[in-house]
Amino acid sequence: MTQPWHERRFRANLIDMHIPDWHPDFLAQFDTQTYVEMLEKARVEVAYLYASSCLGICYWPTRVGHQHQGIGGRDLLGEHIDECRRRGLEVVVYYNWWSKWAYDQHPDWRVVTAKGQNTADYLWTPGHYGVCCFNSPHRELVLAQIEELCTDYDFAGLWVDMIFWPYTVCYCGHCRRRYRQEAGRDLPKIVNWEDPEWVAFQRRREQWMSEVVGAITATVRRLKPGASVGHQCAGWSVGWISGFNSEFFRHSDYLAGDFYGGAVEQSLVCKLFTNLSEKPLFEFMTSRSPDLTDHTTTKSRAQLNAQAVAALAHRGRILLIDAIDPAGTLNPVVYDEIGAVFAELAPYESFLLPEARPLADVGIYFNFESLIDPRENGQPVPEMGGRPPVISGITNIARTLMQGHVAHALLTPKNLDQLGQYQVIVLPELFMLDEREVAAFGQYVEQGGSLYVARSTSLLNKDGVRQADFMLGEVLGISWVGQTAEEITYMAPAPGSEALFAPHTGSHPLLIASSQLKVRARDGAQVLATLSLPYTDPKDPTKFSSAISNPNGIATADPAIVLNQYGKGRALYAAGCLERMEHEAHRIFFRRLLALLNPAPPLVQTDAPKPVEILVFDQATAQRLLITVLNHQAELPAIPVSGVRIGVRLDGRRPKRLVRFPEGAEIPFAERDGYAEFEAPQIETLLMLGLEYGE
Repeated sequence: MTQPWHERRFRANLIDMHIPDWHPDFLAQFDTQTYVEMLEKARVEVAYLYASSCLGICYWPTRVGHQHQGIGGRDLLGEHIDECRRRGLEVVVYYNWWSKWAYDQHPDWRVVTAKGQNTADYLWTPGHYGVCCFNSPHRELVLAQIEELCTDYDFAGLWVDMIFWPYTVCYCGHCRRRYRQEAGRDLPKIVNWEDPEWVAFQRRREQWMSEVVGAITATVRRLKPGASVGHQCAGWSVGWISGFNSEFFRHSDYLAGDFYGGAVEQSLVCKLFTNLSEKPLFEFMTSRSPDLTDHTTTKSRAQLNAQAVAALAHRGRILLIDAIDPAGTLNPVVYDEIGAVFAELAPYESFLLPEARPLADVGIYFNFESLIDPRENGQPVPEMGGRPPVISGITNIARTLMQGHVAHALLTPKNLDQLGQYQVIVLPELFMLDEREVAAFGQYVEQGGSLYVARSTSLLNKDGVRQADFMLGEVLGISWVGQTAEEITYMAPAPGSEALFAPHTGSHPLLIASSQLKVRARDGAQVLATLSLPYTDPKDPTKFSSAISNPNGIATADPAIVLNQYGKGRALYAAGCLERMEHEAHRIFFRRLLALLNPAPPLVQTDAPKPVEILVFDQATAQRLLITVLNHQAELPAIPVSGVRIGVRLDGRRPKRLVRFPEGAEIPFAERDGYAEFEAPQIETLLMLGLEYGE
């Protein structure tokens, strides 16, 4: 049986066509033949073709919307599909939930903020973006257009963009009526994550969005059961205001989203999508330009190549986004550049197997309900949400582990039954947990796992109910007492832990740039560090111990780090957000704590410099470990790295041969102390190796 396209294709392209039709020149020079020739020039395998843009203007003769006037009645989508299929390209139809046309035609459909603004008033460039509410009749218009597309055209997949709450909470008449019918009360306008009424409203927002996404997916599967369905998945990184929950992701066959950060963000997103996607082969999208606001500048070939190989190394597809000129033309130079990048990818693709299992020692866990900020409590609903602390936490943990060459994965509630695959599970400060999660973490530790937990994790459940004590208190060996008023605090080594903290001491402890919780250690728990506070009273800024810094001066007996044996495993609790601290001293200490929690041999041993990341996949059907080595340097092109020693833990496998892909050249290795050890060939951007093994 042939694999679905999204499990066997690695090079994709999307050409943005957010072009209005008020000027006669717009799209007047569009030529389908030239468009597809550009895709062939770029060695594209999968073409995302526009059915509609964020303006809601359609490129096919829709019966229930508005067709772009500049194309003179042509069925641009149909022409695209026919020409792409004739040339052997896979076709994914691109559809956008946003619609400035529907927004203008139906003012009562518009998203309305708590201040009474619409999206054209507050979203980025005023006047550009019109978004209609999920609870408005726009939903029926969208489903009708999806039905048209599925009925009238032949394509491999449909992908829906911008399908999330547009960086605000909606207070339109449709939302007000629906909430009144379902909850029997008016929409709340004050954020409070410890108010069950506010939290219940947020859960409804998540449910309403997932309901629409599910209806779109069901429509495609009913009318075109062989086609894939995908939805824009990048909005989760905005936080709670965009309305994502675990259910949302189950409505996509594969996960895809566009991101514009650096190497750490891409690595983190790739790891999340690997474990969260319903099917193998996620898709990492990014623009060929520095960002979508820059129409003519193209990233350097080195940067495009680095982003493409990073997706490939994580066993994912890269999609590069271009944007059409208003006249309907494209820049051929761009497709020469993309073609050069994709030509370097192609030889590696046959060595990637969809069923391969990523191996890791550490699982970083988070849930979507924790993408909140308790500092918002009591504040009016914002119109544009800020970066959630949990995102900062997991990103910094990922950077710390990457720099220390600790193999790691990013986990969500979808992976709760897989915790036992990891030596250590790290919980950054998660503001909400439910009973299922608490039970899973407790069972994991009881059966021999190692758990790291930060600050207020498990004090609040997902209904917004504050707990009298930590739900994980028995596992962690602590009880809640209170919280420091100070926002600069310290962790001082307890007797016997001096070596763990070196070079920090009791007199010069480790600074934590946040408050810490005050806890009591339960019987049997070991206190590794105590809380130390500055001399100063936060309520009196006129009295200070130093005009610039805020030195420690008051030692306390309150535990700051606690290690507890629970069943066959161990749990470590940190009263402050050590995992968010970005200095090298904090990174070293964090990695020491994880090693203390579980001193088992790591998956990877290496002397590689910090920018080098080593990924290992078990390709059991081929009886080999796929080892991909990335050179993630900040300044590109990367300086090649030579002479790196790498050891990969064998876990009982019998190594036979180490091969460099795609050339097939053998590399000498030695089997020693349960590892296959070798000197890596020169690492430029990507090095791919296969370690063949027997049982």
